[in-house]
Formats: sequence, structure tokens, C-alpha cells
Amino acid sequence: MRFLEQTARLVRPRPAIAALLAAGLPAIGQAVSLADYARKHEIRIFVATRGAVMPNDLDSPGHLKEGTKALLLSGLNLTDLDGIGTLQVEDDGRKVPVTSIPNLHLYVNHNRLQALPEEMGAMDNVEFFYCEFNQLSSLPRSLADMDGLIAMYFTGNRFTEIPPFVYGMSRLTKLQFSKNRIATLPPDIGRMTELRHFSIAGNRIAAVPDSIANLTRLRVCDLSDNRISALPEAFGRVQIVNQLRVRNNPLTSLPAGFATMRATIDITGTRIDPSALSPPLRARIDTEKPPGSKDPDAIVVRKPEKRAKVKPDARPQ
Repeated sequence: MRFLEQTARLVRPRPAIAALLAAGLPAIGQAVSLADYARKHEIRIFVATRGAVMPNDLDSPGHLKEGTKALLLSGLNLTDLDGIGTLQVEDDGRKVPVTSIPNLHLYVNHNRLQALPEEMGAMDNVEFFYCEFNQLSSLPRSLADMDGLIAMYFTGNRFTEIPPFVYGMSRLTKLQFSKNRIATLPPDIGRMTELRHFSIAGNRIAAVPDSIANLTRLRVCDLSDNRISALPEAFGRVQIVNQLRVRNNPLTSLPAGFATMRATIDITGTRIDPSALSPPLRARIDTEKPPGSKDPDAIVVRKPEKRAKVKPDARPQ
């Protein structure tokens, strides 16, 4: 009997896997196309309401406002998004075309995507596009035709450059290519004058062009974990609002103009000697954003609480 009980414990599915199976979702490791997934499952729109909890811990709810609608396709092991432009989704109990939902936030993080379909260019209703931790190394030029798009996130892919056409998407306010394999940041970055949030942390960039001084609306800029040894003096004219992160770069100095901006500067892991900085510039050094940078009341949807890891029972049976 004792042997049978132990065997049952070994074959019993873990709670997380059991939940996936019960919900009809793909088992862990099982790849599926979007079309196949849509044939077998109802795809429902998530509506942000104050106090709600994000249904998963893969997607960031930070930019969801009251009433914002989101399509959550993260963590499904999707191999492609073919057919997404004609996808039918359930919204408020009705089947509607996904393209009919205004200001849509589209999440496809943590899948197996190696390419995006050209048809996405017709999805003018998408406002935020999250495509983090996939296998992309290029983007379809049609993304530039998405007239409503103001934010793109491509952290954790396989890009060796930011696709050149992206620099012409001057309406973007948020752009993130962190944790890729990007080696250069060309002068064309200066064309993206509407950017408020720009992150290329965790790449292989050695130099930042003078044209970055054109990004005068920056609130957060993250250049951490690169190979940058100097920043352009012209960059000091940009009055960044919340934070500049240059962590883990071989920097030895900062542009003098940074002394007058509101943002803090995180220099952790650099070669900068704070005692050698001017007092006003030294006062900007901090790992935290300035007080008041984020209004707690602006947070509508909360992240799910992290579950404590259960330690295996080491006691002898």
C-alpha cells in the first residue's frame, strides 16, 4: 500500500499542469499555431477594471487604464500569428472581429514566434504591442502602417539591429529592445522625437550618437548593460523626467547638463567616481526614481501575487 501511495504521488500532475489541462490550454512544451488554438478555444477580451488582477504573471498591466481592453495571448507556445487580423474574439458576451476593438493592447509574450505576419499592418486599432521573449530577428515593414500604434516591446528576442523602418515610426512614445544582440544605435534614433520611454538595455552597444539629444520628451531611458564608454555632451540638454539608467557600462563621466534634469541617474556598475562629479550632478545619482514619479492611484490592474515556492519534503517516508 505504501508503494502504491508513493507511485500515485509521482504520477499525479502538478497543480499548474492540471490547471492547464482543465482549462483546455496547450500542455507545457506543446507548440500550436494561432489558427489551431482559435479553433479549439474561445478567445476572450480582458477588460481592465480598478482592483482587478492580471490573469497571468507574464504580462505587465502598467499601462492599462480603466476600461482598456487587452488580448492576452502570452505563454501559449504559439508558433505564428497567421490569421490574427481576421480573428473573432468574445467581447462583453458577443463575438466580434478583433479589429473592431479600439485602443487594443495586444500581448503575445513568451511564445515561439520567429516571424510576424504582414497582415498585422491592417490592425490600426492596436495601441500597445507586447512581443517579449520570443525568437524574432526581424519585423514586417507593415508594422509602420499600424496608425494607432504608440508602443512596441521586443525584450528578449534575437535582434541584431533595430529594423531601420522603425526609426520612421515617429508617433511611437514607447520603444523597448532590451536583451537582444544589437551592436549599434544609428543616428536615425534622433528621428523618434515623441519617445517618452526608450530601453535598449542588455545589448552590445558601444556608442550612442549625438542625435539622441533630439529625444527631448524622454521620461525614462535605459542604456544599462551595454559597452558604452561615453555619452554625447549634447545628450545633457535632454531634461529626462524620471530616470536615466546606465548601469554596468564602462562609463567614467557624465554630460554636465544632466545636473539640471529632474531624473535620477543609476550609475551602478560603472567606473564613475561620484566624488569627482559636480555637487549638482552628484545629487542626481540614485537607483530609485524621484518621489512622485508614479501615482499609485494610476494603477488600475494589479500584478498577481507571486506564489512562494514550496520546498520539497526532505523527510524520509
